[in-house]
Formats: sequence, C-alpha cells, structure tokens
Amino acid sequence: MTTTSFSLAELRAAYTALQAGTFAEVCTDFSTPVDTHELAGRVVGVVGVSAGIGTATVALAIAEAVGAARLVELAAPHASGLASASTAELGTRAGWTLGQRGELRLERRLTPDATIPAADDADDVTVLDLGTFTPHIPTTGSLVVVAPCSVPGIRRLNARLTTLNPTQLVVVVTGAPGRTLPRQVAGAFAPALRAVAAGGRVLVVPESAALRLTGVTGEPLPRLLRTAVAQAVER
Repeated sequence: MTTTSFSLAELRAAYTALQAGTFAEVCTDFSTPVDTHELAGRVVGVVGVSAGIGTATVALAIAEAVGAARLVELAAPHASGLASASTAELGTRAGWTLGQRGELRLERRLTPDATIPAADDADDVTVLDLGTFTPHIPTTGSLVVVAPCSVPGIRRLNARLTTLNPTQLVVVVTGAPGRTLPRQVAGAFAPALRAVAAGGRVLVVPESAALRLTGVTGEPLPRLLRTAVAQAVER
C-alpha cells in the first residue's frame, strides 16, 4: 500500500482554505426525487422498506425474468447493490454509470441531479430500483415492495402499505429460512398485508448464503431466487 505525503506548507494552505470556505461544495443529496413520469413503455418499480435487504437483487431478478431492456438504479453510488452485476462496463453518460449484463442494460445513478435517459424503444420494459422507501414512489406501472423476513421488517411493511394501493403491488419477503414464512413473521401481518397475501401476491425468497457472502456479481443469480421471482412476474 502506498501513502501520499504532504508538506507542512501544503497542510497549512489546505487548513486556511477550509476556514475561508473556498472549497467547492459538492452536492451529495441523493434523496432528490427523479422524474419518472416521462418514462415510455412498461415500468416496474422495486422498493425496499429498509436498506440492506436485497432490494437491488430482487430488482435484477425481476428485470431478467421479464426480459427488461434496462434496470435503472437510483441509489447513491456508495449504496449501490449492482456495482458488480455487469459483465461489461460501458463508461459514464449524463450522470449515469452504464453496464451490460447479457441483453440487460444497467444504469446506475452517479450524480444527484441526473435525469433518467429516455428508452431506446417505446415498448421496452424498464425496471426501477428505487432503493429504500421514499415519499416519491411512482404512481404508475407495477410496484414490488421488498421486506426482510423478520417481525420488525413486517411491521415496517405494514406501515408502508397504509400509504399505497394494496391492489396494485406485489410483496417479496427476502431472507426466509425456507420456502414459507416462520409463524412469528406471518403472525405480524396487519389486515392490509393479509389482503395482499390472500390475493397470492406475497412471495417468499429463501436466504442465499452465496449472495450474503459475495453480493450480486456477474454470475447467474441462484436458482431458488429466480424461481421465486418468476412467481412475482406472473402476478
């Protein structure tokens, strides 16, 4: 490992500039909503009730299952779940980092003020990885809400469903110990979530030890995940 050394004069100059406020201010507020109203074609939004629960992984699995033309991730670069998902990197353009994974184009948000590029074809399917829940959820298209397999996670999900139309969404519960939910987790379902489940729109994704260790890479997603997400696509 190499380190960079600075002279005392350089350190003093940097301190003086800092005190004077002459450093350029860099905007890092990625909570700024991105306009999704002008997106052509079919749009599928994927949003998580909290961070670190596999929202980006579910979004990628859905994009591949539906044959989407592109997957657009709105998270800040440091929070990206798709940084290693591409099999080929295509550089940057207009505030986005571009990559390719088979026939799927990955677009990862690089700057807070980036606007979503127009689709190449009006009939293309676009999957939006919206990241952690924000007040700016698109009201058009399909919506997939991701929650972890835990009682606190289901409680967050219950609270979020009060702000959405439960007839227009699918719920994916990640990190389950098997193909069904533990009794304690299922018992935490509130009425709105029970109604979604009664419609067959609550899907369980078993935990993947490989993904927990490495995250998403350029390799194919685990079969159990692809099988579970295929059910979401049908709905």
